[in-house]
Amino acid sequence: MTDRFGDAWLSGAPRYLTDLDRAEPASAIRSTPQPRHWRAMSYRTDSLSGTMLAAGLETAAPTVRYPLDARGLHAISIGTVPIRTAAEGLTLGVPLKLSGDDSFSFITMEPARRPDHGVDVVECYWKIADLTGQQLDIGQASARIGEGDGPGAYACAAARVVYIKLVPLTDAEISDWRADQARSDTRRLFAHNDAHFAQYLFRLTSADDVRREIEQYHESDFSRMYWEAGGGDQLAYFSAIGRRHTLDGLEDYGRRGDRMHAESWRVFREEGVDPFDVALEQTHAVGMEFHAGYRVAAFQYPPPLDHHNHGDTYFARHPEFHGEDRAGNRTPRISYSYPEVREYVASLLCEMAERPIDGVCLLYNRRPPLVEYEPPLVDGFTREFGCDPRTLPEDDPDWLAYRAGTLTQFMRDVRAAMDEASQGRRRIAVSAITEASEAENLMQGIDLVTWVREGLVDTLIPYSPRANFRPFFSEPSGMVWTDPAQLDFLSQTVAGSPCVVAPNLMPRVMSPEDYRRQAAVIYSAGIDH
Repeated sequence: MTDRFGDAWLSGAPRYLTDLDRAEPASAIRSTPQPRHWRAMSYRTDSLSGTMLAAGLETAAPTVRYPLDARGLHAISIGTVPIRTAAEGLTLGVPLKLSGDDSFSFITMEPARRPDHGVDVVECYWKIADLTGQQLDIGQASARIGEGDGPGAYACAAARVVYIKLVPLTDAEISDWRADQARSDTRRLFAHNDAHFAQYLFRLTSADDVRREIEQYHESDFSRMYWEAGGGDQLAYFSAIGRRHTLDGLEDYGRRGDRMHAESWRVFREEGVDPFDVALEQTHAVGMEFHAGYRVAAFQYPPPLDHHNHGDTYFARHPEFHGEDRAGNRTPRISYSYPEVREYVASLLCEMAERPIDGVCLLYNRRPPLVEYEPPLVDGFTREFGCDPRTLPEDDPDWLAYRAGTLTQFMRDVRAAMDEASQGRRRIAVSAITEASEAENLMQGIDLVTWVREGLVDTLIPYSPRANFRPFFSEPSGMVWTDPAQLDFLSQTVAGSPCVVAPNLMPRVMSPEDYRRQAAVIYSAGIDH
C-alpha cells in the first residue's frame, strides 16, 4: 500500500496561489492593520512571491472567499507562518471550508521552531477534494471575550496565510486513492477530544462550532472519536443526574478560558443545543465511531481549577465516601471502595448510553488513585488475611491483588450495564486509559490481566511508558515510546483475546516527524492502532 503522507505521493506539478488579496469581499482586506479586517502583506521567499493574509490576536477577521479556478480532484495544502500567541502560547490555526462543504474544519500547525520572530513558511496539508466549481473560505478562529467591538472584545488565534497549494491527481492516482478510501483497514487511528479545550479557547456557541471540531477527520485515517462526556458528577452534556458546566452564579475564575468555557455552556443551554449530541451526530456523519470518555476520578479539583467544585457537588454531599490514606487522613477524592460510588458512576455511563454511542472510555490516567485505604478495603483484607494492610509494604502482592478486586468489580458492573443498555444494538464497547506496565497498574488498583481474561474491556490505551507520568504541555520526552519492548506486557495480555491495544501519542508539543517516529515504534511492536 502506498504511503499517502500529505501530497508527497502525487506526481502532478503543484500550482501555488499566492495572490490572496484577490479574496472577496475586497472590503474585508486592508493594507494596514485594522480590526475586523485581514491585512494584505507582500512577501518574497527563495521560490515564491505574492500577497499573504494576516490577522492578529484581537483582529476577529471575517471569513473571505478565494476563487480557486480549478477542476477535478486536487490535494490542497496551505502555506503559513507559524507563531505562538503572547497570551496563551498556542499554535497557529485557521478555519477552512470549500464553498460546497457544510462545515469548516480547523487546521492546526506546529509552533514556530525558532524562538525569535523568524518568518519560516510551514506548509500544512489539508485534504483531497473535487474543486470543480469550488471556492475556498478562509476564516479566523475568534472568540468574544468582552463587550462592544473595540480592543479587548475578542481573542483570536493569530493567522498568517501565505499561499494555497493545489496538486492535481492523475487518473491512476485517483483510482488508487479511492481504493484506499474504500478499505476499512486503513483507518487505524483513534482520536481523543477532551470536549473542553475548544470551548476554553474560543467560547463555542453554535452547532457549527462543534462540527468544526469533527469535520477535519472526514476521509482521514481515523476510525474512532473519543469525546469526553465529563468527569465525576460534572457532565459535558445536559445530564439529568449530574451537574452541568454552566457554573451558574460563579463570577470569578482562575483563568479567562475557564470563564469562556462556562459562558459557552450557558449559551448552548439558552439555545437548546447539546454539544455532545452535535458531536455524536457529526462523528457518525463522517463515518467514525463515537465513544464517550469519562474521568473516573474527577469529583474534586485543587486550586486554581477549583471552579469545577462550584455548586452542590457529589463530593460535598458525601463525605462518607471520601478517600483515606495509609495514615488514616481523609483525601480530596471520592473512593470507589464504596459500592454506592460505583453504582452512581455506572448510572452516569448508562445515561450516556441512552444515546447511540459506540462505546464508553474510562480515563484512569487522570488524578489516581481511586482506591486507597478506606475502611471497606482495610476491614475486608484484615478478615481474609489476618493482618492490617497498613502494616504491610505498599507493594505487598496480597494487598495489591485484594485492592484491585474493587475496580475489577466496577468494570464488571460497567460491562453488565453497557450490555443492558445496548438493548439489541451492536455491542457498546468499553475502553480504558491506563498505565503501560503491570506493576504500575497494580499500584493504581488496576488488574488488566483479569479485565482482559473476563472480557471486561475491549480497548486498552496505555497513557505513557513512564510510570506515574502526568504531562500537559511540557516534558515531551516522558511520553516517548522508544522501544517496542515497552509494550510487551500489554501485547502478551491481550494475545488471543478480542481486546486491542492503542497506545497514546500525547503530548500536543510533538512535531509531525516525532509522531511518525512514535508510530513506527508502536507498529513495530505488532500494535495496529
